[in-house]
This record gives sequence, structure tokens and C-alpha cells, in this order.
Amino acid sequence: MPRVPVLVRSVTLADVSALAPLWAEFRETSGSALSASAVLDIPDRVRERLAASDAVVSVGGRPTYRLAVAEVSGVAVGFASLTVVDRGLMAASSAVLVEVVHVNSSHRKTGIGTQLLREAAGFADEVGATDVVVNVPPALRDLNRFYARHGFAPMVLRRSAPIGALRRKLGVDTRLDATIDLTPVQRSLRRRALLSPRRSAVRP
Repeated sequence: MPRVPVLVRSVTLADVSALAPLWAEFRETSGSALSASAVLDIPDRVRERLAASDAVVSVGGRPTYRLAVAEVSGVAVGFASLTVVDRGLMAASSAVLVEVVHVNSSHRKTGIGTQLLREAAGFADEVGATDVVVNVPPALRDLNRFYARHGFAPMVLRRSAPIGALRRKLGVDTRLDATIDLTPVQRSLRRRALLSPRRSAVRP
């Protein structure tokens, strides 16, 4: 497919509703990777992040979030969700996390994904971040190759556990959340008691 003129710009709060067709296309192409409710929540979550970032900027800080959108002839055909993240105690600076880069199916392999990554690099420069990082499921080989071509190398293996499963493995009582009718003091005491591992779960 021949390359077409593309405009990449930052989304504002006023733009979010107009991107409904792009959210819908993202939902369709994501398949089972995302639940319907998760995709339906995306506009609200974007608004919350944009508002929080705007609030930081309004008091003299640097932006904490950016949604970059790629447009062809005024139509949104792709986006990148970019969040500034703290890399922890062992890192001296923050990083820009590319949570997702999505280009609709009719405009792939035209360089739009690369242009969205350029926006991520520019955002990193703007906020003083020294790295751009991405989260990519290992099974998505094409996406992994895309990022590898642009200089992204594997660094860590991140593991995740649902809190309920983790509590069971740790031998912790799973009734921690049944504290709605308790006072703050009672809730604190109850959580402290429930978080103590059961003797039956302790192994030598």
C-alpha cells in the first residue's frame, strides 16, 4: 500500500468522543485479548488520564500522559497510549511506557506505527525520560518483530498473579474485602489478623 500523508497529534479532552470509530476498530481487531467492558472503558480512562496530566501541567509540572492519534485526511486511523512511569528505586530517571500502539487494518504497513513511535520518543524528550519501554505479549510475534526492528530489546520477564490466587498460594485468608460495615479501626485490625498466614499453610 503506498504511503499517504499522515498527521500525528496529541489528543485533548474535547477529542476523545470523536474517536469512537477508532475504539470500535481496536475492539474488533483485539479479539479475545480484551473484554468488551475493558474496551468500553477506554474513553473514560483516557479522559481521566488526560485530566490528571492537565492538572499537573497547570501547576507547572510536566505531562504524565499522552494519547497520540494518527490521522489520514482528517480520519483517525491509529493511536498510541503513552504514560510516564517511575522505574523504581534502582533507576535514576523515569521512562515512557508505550501501553499500546494500534493502527487500523486498512492502514498497516504504511509507516504509521513508526510515526506513532516517533511521538513516543518526542514525549520522552519532553518529560526528561531516558527510555521508552513497551509491554508485548510473547505470543504476538509480528508485534515483537516490529518493536525489535525499532531497537527495543527484551530486558525483564514480568509475571502477574490475580490477588485471589496469590492469597491462596500464600495461605492468606481470602475474606479480606468483606469489611464494608466495619469502622476504620475494626477494618485495620481485621485485615491484620487475616493477613497472618494460617498455621496449616506454613511449611518447613
